[in-house]
Amino acid sequence: MDAERWWPPFVEVVALVWIVLFVVDVAVGFDLLAVSESLATAIRGVLQWLLVVFLLDVALLYRWSEQGPRAFVRSNWFLILTVVPWFRPLRLFRIGRSIRALRLLTGSRRVGSFLNKLRRKCHSLWHRLRE
Repeated sequence: MDAERWWPPFVEVVALVWIVLFVVDVAVGFDLLAVSESLATAIRGVLQWLLVVFLLDVALLYRWSEQGPRAFVRSNWFLILTVVPWFRPLRLFRIGRSIRALRLLTGSRRVGSFLNKLRRKCHSLWHRLRE
């Protein structure tokens, strides 16, 4: 099925968007970032709608797994836990495996150079946000 190929990368992008919006929402809540009330309300609304994507993700993975409910929960408990928004950042640990694979590629000048530029850019953006 075609959706089985494009759905997981889509959900990973949605997860990253959720994490960014969650951080912005927390920053607004602690008065670290000033945004209009309408934008803050919109961010909270988007966060709630993205939860629907995560619930749909678990439902689709269950359907595609061809396992019974107990076997699915037993083998995917961590995935199910990360549907709860506050545990969503834990899903980044799964991305950690991909980062280890990227480390093998850092011997390549292009990939190593790209990763260093990306790291510097993220560091620069972080300092701008803190000011």
